[in-house]
This record gives sequence, C-alpha cells and structure tokens, in this order.
Amino acid sequence: GKVVIQAQASRGDMIPVDVKDNKDGSYSVSFVANRVGEVKLSVTIKGQEIKGSPFNIYVHATYTAINRPSKIVNEDGKMGQPWGIAFGRNGTWAVTDETNNCVWILDGQDRLVRKLGSQGNGNGQFNRPLGIAFDDHNHLYVSDIENHRVQKFEDSGAYLLQFSNKKKGSRTNHPVGVT
Repeated sequence: GKVVIQAQASRGDMIPVDVKDNKDGSYSVSFVANRVGEVKLSVTIKGQEIKGSPFNIYVHATYTAINRPSKIVNEDGKMGQPWGIAFGRNGTWAVTDETNNCVWILDGQDRLVRKLGSQGNGNGQFNRPLGIAFDDHNHLYVSDIENHRVQKFEDSGAYLLQFSNKKKGSRTNHPVGVT
C-alpha cells in the first residue's frame, strides 16, 4: 500500500522527508530538521494512521569536531587564548581570543575570513571577549566581559549594536556566555 510519512516542526513548518521502500516490508525514513526541538512524525498507510502515530521526536544539536589544527595567528604568530567557539549557518565559524581581544572568523576550510576587533571600549572593540554565538540570520553576538556588554555584528563583520548596563548585579555585569 501507499505509505506517507510527514514531519512537522514544533513551529508548524513541514520538513521534507525521504522514504525508501526496503522491499522487505520495512521502510527507511530520513529527514533533516532545521532547528533543535520537537518534531511530530506521522505515518499513514492507505490513508490510515498507524498505531502510535504521530510520533514525537526530539531533535538535538549536532556538533562537528575540528580535527585539524587551525592556522589562526596574530601579528606575532600566536593565537593567544581562544575561549568561545560558534558555528554560523553559512559554514563560517568564529573563535573569541581573550588575550588578543579579537574574534577570528574562518570559513569551512579553516581559512581566515576576517578578524574582528582590537583592545578598547569603542564599538567593535573588546576587553576580554569570551562567549560567542550566531543567530538564525548569521548575526554574531560576543560577550565583552570587562566592558560589561554584549556586542552584535552583521555577517560582514560590521558593528550593529550592544546590550550594556554597568550597574552591579545587572545581567550585563561581566557577561561570560551568550546562546
């Protein structure tokens, strides 16, 4: 009979599903979710849902190990102290360098795309950058611990804005991590 399998993300968007008939009464199903969260997988045969359908599946993030040394260096030929790492949607990845007060942006082949920042407290400058994250639009967020702020950058590296509040006990008093 006709087997139909549909995957729906928690936000309601449908996820393309690949169904393969194994020719032995079983089927192989694969799909790639575009975000972490719950996916409902419904299975129908000849228009009837099978017992237990829809199935709730929780999608976890996967990480790619970097198994080759990178050639990131500063003017003195040293990386400094890498702290945070984040992976963008377009294949780029970024590393905060606490010692050199900068962020290194690399492509999927570990080639340097650009260096963001320098020591200071102006827009786009850092004083101990630590946490780092990309959002769904590939904007980059960097926690700037000694400047008591989180800075946001365009995919191109252009400074956009910052979140800051130097009051003791505030959420941006020495921010370490961003997600």
